[in-house]
Amino acid sequence: ITKAGENLYQFGEVLIDRKAKVVSLPAVSNQVNGLIEYGVVHESGKIHESLFRTVVRPQIVHASLLLLKCKPAKGFFENLWAEKPREIDYSSHQVKITVSWELNGTKYENKIENLALNQKNDQAMSRDSIVFTGSKFIEGIFMAESSGSILAVYADETAIFNSTDHDSNNDDVWYANKLKMPPLECPVMIRFHLQREVNSPKLRK
Repeated sequence: ITKAGENLYQFGEVLIDRKAKVVSLPAVSNQVNGLIEYGVVHESGKIHESLFRTVVRPQIVHASLLLLKCKPAKGFFENLWAEKPREIDYSSHQVKITVSWELNGTKYENKIENLALNQKNDQAMSRDSIVFTGSKFIEGIFMAESSGSILAVYADETAIFNSTDHDSNNDDVWYANKLKMPPLECPVMIRFHLQREVNSPKLRK
């Protein structure tokens, strides 16, 4: 980790804004129509099912959030797959995610929830539905690094982020919102805005 400015730290391709509690990474528009299961994956992941792909390793993304004291939601999947899921308040684990890009001199920005639609009703994902669930190590292997999964629209226990939308357990209803997505192969910047009330630790050069 190297210092990149006041309250700014570079961690590989990731930029960490300690004061604003924002983690930014570069990506590319990967799919603008058709069914999707992911919002963001590493280029080694399931790119045929994802809105965006990035060269940033999932382990770097996960570590960046931990450095800012963002805590994973516990018991998320146990509840999601339960026969009778409970209504749980995940607000303290929510992460607002924006996608920005420039096209012909014009700058655009949108929330990632608006870039995926549910074909049951053609509605976008629920507002502020993305939660930091965190990935895990199994027999010394960091699962997100192995799968390449960073942000899952359809629930994925190996992904770093998951959706709390009521249809997040359905793998055949989500599709890319072509009217809102940037053009295919368009470079974008994805920003993960963490809860401001969370205190971040000191980052060392």
